[in-house]
Amino acid sequence: MSAVELAHETLRALLDAGIRDYVLSPGSRNTPLSLELAAAERAGVLRLHVRIDERSASFLALGLAKAGGVPAAVVTTSGTAVANLHPAVVEASTSHTPIVVISANRPLGLLGTGANQTIDQVGMFGSATRAAVHLDDQRPGDWAVLLKEAVTELTSASGGAGPVQIDLGFTAPLVPDAPWRLHELADPQHEGNPREQLPELVDVALPPRTVVVVAECGAALAASSIESATAAGFPVHVEASSALGWANEECLRSGAFLLSSALLSRWRPEHLVIVGRPTLGRAIPALATESDIDVTVVHDQGNLADAFQTGHAARLASAVSFTGPVDPEFAAVWRRADLAAATVIDEESARRFDAGAAAHQVADTYPGLLVVASSNPIRDLDTRAARRARRVLLNRGAAGIDGMVSTAIGAALAHQREHNEPVTALLGDLAFLHDSNGLLIAASEPRPDLSIVVINNDGGAIFASLEQGASAYADDFERVFGTPLGVDIAALCAASGTPHVRCRDRESLRAALAGTTRGIRVIEVQVSRDHERERRADFARRVIAAADATHA
Repeated sequence: MSAVELAHETLRALLDAGIRDYVLSPGSRNTPLSLELAAAERAGVLRLHVRIDERSASFLALGLAKAGGVPAAVVTTSGTAVANLHPAVVEASTSHTPIVVISANRPLGLLGTGANQTIDQVGMFGSATRAAVHLDDQRPGDWAVLLKEAVTELTSASGGAGPVQIDLGFTAPLVPDAPWRLHELADPQHEGNPREQLPELVDVALPPRTVVVVAECGAALAASSIESATAAGFPVHVEASSALGWANEECLRSGAFLLSSALLSRWRPEHLVIVGRPTLGRAIPALATESDIDVTVVHDQGNLADAFQTGHAARLASAVSFTGPVDPEFAAVWRRADLAAATVIDEESARRFDAGAAAHQVADTYPGLLVVASSNPIRDLDTRAARRARRVLLNRGAAGIDGMVSTAIGAALAHQREHNEPVTALLGDLAFLHDSNGLLIAASEPRPDLSIVVINNDGGAIFASLEQGASAYADDFERVFGTPLGVDIAALCAASGTPHVRCRDRESLRAALAGTTRGIRVIEVQVSRDHERERRADFARRVIAAADATHA
């Protein structure tokens, strides 16, 4: 058999599994796949995206899979090209996003011989992949079994959906002697593999003084938990996550602050429900370990053996219904405190134009999809944005800032196939610079209509609010945490031909967001991080004080 035939049969198996998006980084050893993919796209059976940077390519595949709701694949050559995929594979694993890593390789017998570009790459992602298989082009009898194993584990692994690696050992020749096989790929219109079925609906009766927290989880679980909990009258905090897509105005607006306020002592909940996986602060995990509060954790991806150190496993469900007689006085006190705190939040956003105010303004434009980077952007969304339905996409599985430009582009491409809606990404300057290679897109490649809003405060502002931002560490802070780079973002955008506009105040940002987006554009919002720690601490104190004054 040949390398060309192995590439052909691999692609056929993935098309049979319903995978239509393939991101390719050019190389020599993956030549058989590159030619197959190009021919298959001409035949109209798949969508091909080409990127020169493997890390950007992998995050593009991640964004396509997250927003599209179906697996996507990334294809690389051998050697360090494969290692560049590791951050996206980790995020895909922890966020239960099914992507296929197709890594070209040399025959395994060349390992340790000094052969060029040969490393031990089979299974190099460790436990981050649900399966890692190697197919040798000289052993066709193994192909069907190994491909079936990988495709099955992609969506039906016991730990939940996630990435798989298909490593292909190619021997020369790497090109066909004639294009006689390429036209045979046809679209099988397959629906893909069914996911492992969780219990469809779990009924949970809650005691009268219960607070419900809804965080990162699947659509059905988020929608059912928010709807049933708010309908019953329980205080509900929806953390800034994909769950915001099902939030409503009955949800707490200032939950991120209330969970650190005096309400926890004066009107203490007797029960805490955590739906999904909260990631934005320490208050929720800390509350879950309090000995006098019962905790229920509901999740739809994998069984957490010791959910948030409560000593209990999470209850697995794809949807949940919360019922129970709510203590009306308890609920009313939490509601009054929330309204008072929300007033201060809105006043702050109107009074001072800073990173938080910019995040508030971006969220209130209601894009069809909002992609948000980790660090301060997602925290500002959590503390400033009203709880109204909006589709939000994050890389909070591993909470990294890498790959965000490419993730946003992939998400926008997938979203706009089904919806004629604007897509906006909200990034800090370091997240933007970390994946600026994502803007390097050939003119022949598809581009979405995407506005990338970059909150540029020239450095790592989030560290100012953490322990290392204390005055005791001021002498070293700028160099090892703040890391001001002074990059001219306009010039960087010009280098890739990306339209750029700079905003320095509320009015210019509002005007830029109101503009029509054609292709990818960057909206740079320049704000200062001078006295960042003091400003954020003062803001939190005033919000919490307003809440506490309602029940003093």
